[in-house]
Amino acid sequence: MSIGMSGVTGYFPTGYTNKPQKTETGKTFADIVNQKAAEADKEVKGKETSRVLDSIAEHAPEEVRQAFLEAEKETGGIITVFGLWISNDGKQSYMTQMGIERFVRGYHGDYNQSDLLGTSVGSAISAVRKWIYDLDHPLPGSPAKSMEERKLIAIERAFYESFLDKLRKLSDRGMK
Repeated sequence: MSIGMSGVTGYFPTGYTNKPQKTETGKTFADIVNQKAAEADKEVKGKETSRVLDSIAEHAPEEVRQAFLEAEKETGGIITVFGLWISNDGKQSYMTQMGIERFVRGYHGDYNQSDLLGTSVGSAISAVRKWIYDLDHPLPGSPAKSMEERKLIAIERAFYESFLDKLRKLSDRGMK
């Protein structure tokens, strides 16, 4: 038994054209689809950002969370829930010191990994300083880094420096 199109008439309705039709708002169907996709993408990114902050800064003040987001925007890329940095184009990824700390805490049985930044601006500053120190002082016996890895480390360090600068400003403002 075969299924074919023989004998099918009137498949396309009369007057069918394959041209983009304008809607009553003056936008084509493709424009509306692109707009809706962008809105959905923005919503997904917003939820992902919230999940990331909930996973590392559950008890951190809102101003610390905002400083994190601002630093992330300044330096490009995103940091995932597990501490993986991903470039804006999605072509590069790198495990951050933040992600390594989460892994190490879990390995040692500390299952409260959602509080890496602590509960204050001061505790967040301490955490970021530690991550910068760890970047600058790799463990003895660590393999040599390729040029690509060094570039990614520089991006991670730039993020931490930006975040730390914002946290210091918050700290200075709180002391006045």
